[in-house]
Amino acid sequence: MGDQLADALQMLEHGESRTSKSIPRETKGTVRLDVTESAGTVVEQWFVAIEGGTARVRRANPATPQPEPDAVLRTDNDTFDRLVRGEERFVPLFFRNALVVEGQLGLVDLLGRVLFTGPPSGRHPRDFVQEEAAGPS
Repeated sequence: MGDQLADALQMLEHGESRTSKSIPRETKGTVRLDVTESAGTVVEQWFVAIEGGTARVRRANPATPQPEPDAVLRTDNDTFDRLVRGEERFVPLFFRNALVVEGQLGLVDLLGRVLFTGPPSGRHPRDFVQEEAAGPS
């Protein structure tokens, strides 16, 4: 459970995500990701601390008290997996209430744009235009 999310979080922490370099240096905060089962019970939690343009990731340890995050993103494992694979987009899921956001929405939105980047073959329109302008390689 949560293997795709765990892999994506590890890539984010190691700077291997396609967009990990787009984290603004001035952004600071912690987002807790709550992975739920279909009944809504939280079965796994991750903390992503963003500071200085980097992200630190850790899995919650139920035996130790956890600091209060600045924001919480909660949804089921299947939805997280679809987000990681690029089959779903963060904002439409938010508006359909398929995921829950508490706290600083801007911080969760930033994490969503960095962590859930869309399909691997997808490109930003600016990148596409620059590649087309450069011509054949």
